[in-house]
Amino acid sequence: MIEKDSGFILRRYNFRETSLIASIYTYKFGKIRGIFKGFYSKKREFSSGLDIFSLNEFIFYPKRSEIWLVSHADLVSDYYFLRENISKAKVAAVIFNFIDKTMQLWDRNTYVFNLVNNCLSLLEEERSLKILYIFLIKFLTLSGFEPEFNHCLDCKSALSNDFLFSASKGGLLCRKCSGKIADAGRISAQASKSLLYIQNTDFPLVSRLNSTLQCEEEILSILKSFVSYHFGFDGLANIDIAQKYAGV
Repeated sequence: MIEKDSGFILRRYNFRETSLIASIYTYKFGKIRGIFKGFYSKKREFSSGLDIFSLNEFIFYPKRSEIWLVSHADLVSDYYFLRENISKAKVAAVIFNFIDKTMQLWDRNTYVFNLVNNCLSLLEEERSLKILYIFLIKFLTLSGFEPEFNHCLDCKSALSNDFLFSASKGGLLCRKCSGKIADAGRISAQASKSLLYIQNTDFPLVSRLNSTLQCEEEILSILKSFVSYHFGFDGLANIDIAQKYAGV
């Protein structure tokens, strides 16, 4: 059976002298691994350079084995601006690395595909740090790991200025319910409301969010602890709030 689908190149490595193997996040099949036989012999069937981050249209042969044969690749978008801005490329790399490490092979999720597409489209004009935490919060919501930012997880009391956030518990706790939970740390109402806004607002309106430096520090700290605890992902360790400076 032959299939045609669009997909982002997540990761790639050479195979023997003339071929290439890539992890691809596709619209219809989720993450796949494909082999491009004869890629370096400049076959006309591969008009794309298959660069990391690029969106391509593929023709391939799904089968039961882990690696599928890809017979054709056409470039749709190479997101050229990522080659001109190191900070934006760094954030795109975190997004793609996160997708590659957390998504299982053939786990189809068109919402995640569209999320990546939307975030890359906004990344050209928006600050990279804002797009990163929009991506992470939206991804957590889509994958069923949605943190609770609206009320206490235990007693369901409404958000106030005296709440704490626990990565291990997965959301907010009031001071009374936080008890002896070691990782519960204070979160401001502004940070919680910003996170809740991102969860509940669609593209492109979600990009209208403007947060203070202090609020963004809180958001980044919360997301670092949450994805590290629940996904074992430490790829945010080198992302710093200092990337807030103009044009980044």
